[in-house]
Amino acid sequence: MPSSNTDQVFPLFIAVWAGLGIASSAFFYLNKNASLKRKIWPPASIAASILFVAFVWAMGIPASEFVFIVPFVALITFINLRVMKFCGACGRTVMNQNPFSPPKFCSKCGAALDK
Repeated sequence: MPSSNTDQVFPLFIAVWAGLGIASSAFFYLNKNASLKRKIWPPASIAASILFVAFVWAMGIPASEFVFIVPFVALITFINLRVMKFCGACGRTVMNQNPFSPPKFCSKCGAALDK
C-alpha cells in the first residue's frame, strides 16, 4: 500500500481509538455489574487488538514489520487480559500495575477477586 494511505487512515484511526477509549472506560469503570464485565472484557480486548493490527496494516506498514508488531500486540493483549479483574462484591474494575501478578483483592472494598 502506498504511504498516502497513512494520511487518509490515521485520522480515522485516532477517531475510532478515541471513541473506543471513551466508551470502554465508561463501561468498565462506571458499570457495577462484575459478571457482565467478565463476559465482555476478553472479546472486547481481543477485538481491539485485532482492530489495532488492521489499522496498522491499512496505514501501509510493510508485511515484514508484522513479524515484530503482531507478537507485541499479542503480548499486550495477554497482559491486559491477565491484569484486569472485576470485584464481585462491589463491581469495581481492578487493574494491577504489575503485569506479572494479577490482582488478588479489590482495592476499594478488600474482597477477594474471582479467578
